[in-house]
Amino acid sequence: MKVRLRVPAVDDADFVADVAHGEVAVLRLVGSADNATTTPLGTLIAALHDELIERKTREIVVDMRGLDFVSSSCFKQLLGWLGRLQELAEADRYRIRFRVNPSIAWQKHSLHALSCFDTDLIAIET
Repeated sequence: MKVRLRVPAVDDADFVADVAHGEVAVLRLVGSADNATTTPLGTLIAALHDELIERKTREIVVDMRGLDFVSSSCFKQLLGWLGRLQELAEADRYRIRFRVNPSIAWQKHSLHALSCFDTDLIAIET
C-alpha cells in the first residue's frame, strides 16, 4: 500500500516530482529540473524532510533515473537537504538512497560526489 505524503506538488510541464510512502518512502524525479523549478523543488524538499522526521521514517529512496537535467540551483536544493539532515540529532536522521542512471552524464559525474557528505546516511545506487 502506498500513502502519499503531505508535500506540495511541483507543477511544471517538463518536470515531475512524485512522492509516495509505503514500506520505504520514494521521491521520484523525472524530466528537466531547470531554474523555473528551483523554488517549488526547494519547497517540496523542505516539506518532505519535515514529514519524514514527523513520521520517524528511517529511509527514503530518491529515484533520479529519469531526471535528464538538473540546474545548479536545483542541485543546491539537494545539497541543502543533505545539510539539514546532518544537522539533526543522530536519532532523528534517516538514510537517503539515490537511484541514478549512469548513462546520463551529469548523474554519473555529480551524484556520486553526494555520498562523500556522509557514507552512513547517503548511498548511490545504479
